[in-house]
Amino acid sequence: MWKAIYIASDRAQADKLYTALTDEGILARVRESSCGGEAAFEVQVPEAGRSDAQTVLCSVGGGL
Repeated sequence: MWKAIYIASDRAQADKLYTALTDEGILARVRESSCGGEAAFEVQVPEAGRSDAQTVLCSVGGGL
């Protein structure tokens, strides 16, 4: 099952995190959704990779 680990406000931000995750060998995908009528992009990973993905998210943190 896929779990959202981050909701980005634009595609560029989602793609940056997606690239960071896949560079670390973590399976990831970006899905477009809407949040209050605004476009949003969910960065998702399989539940089994969630812990590793959180580590990458923390390391990228300020760069998003």
